Amino acid sequence: MHPPSGSRLIGLVGVAKSFAAKGRPPTLVLRPTTITLPADRRLAILGGKHEGKSVLLQLLARTDEPDLGRVISPMRLSPIVNCDRIFHRELSGLENIRFYARTSGVDENLLMRAMDGFYRIGSFLDAVVGDLPQKERRSVEAALVAALAFDCYLFDDIGLLDSSLVERSLGAAAGRGAGVIFTTASPRFARQFADCAVVIQNHTLHPFHRVEEATRFYERG
Repeated sequence: MHPPSGSRLIGLVGVAKSFAAKGRPPTLVLRPTTITLPADRRLAILGGKHEGKSVLLQLLARTDEPDLGRVISPMRLSPIVNCDRIFHRELSGLENIRFYARTSGVDENLLMRAMDGFYRIGSFLDAVVGDLPQKERRSVEAALVAALAFDCYLFDDIGLLDSSLVERSLGAAAGRGAGVIFTTASPRFARQFADCAVVIQNHTLHPFHRVEEATRFYERG
């Protein structure tokens, strides 16, 4: 994929990734890959179960390191929504929000009001985060990330979120001129939320400028 000149880009240069389980040979996730991906569009990472979609997203976010090669990402990327790592599980919702307000340099009350525009957070504030249902944690993660300014927003398994929350989050990103990168195994979600895609199959990335071409390729298997 070769985006137009002037686009915000994330580059993978000779990147390869595998996992080693004790007593077993390494499991290959991604063959050595050099590719440039747009970070100012709505990009779907489309692949089946265990194809390595989440691992690829973590590599792009620099929360995991490749075995070989390097990731070039000179921009502000959001934390990954749906990774269940954004909030400290032993703190209350309010304590978590205060932490992000301080580290982001924003007023905590303004941040809470902005979050409330994406998802009603009232019951979240006093609760210990680890005691909340996973669906609520995911929704508040998305609200927090959408309320803060980044150059590109990252979502893992976007279909786990309520579609109206996704639409509001994508609208906020568009209003800031920011991109979105998300993973999904569903061609329907790719068509609904993306305008370009990269398909991961057999440890190889297949980029497409048009999401319809990507979903046709993916559905052929």
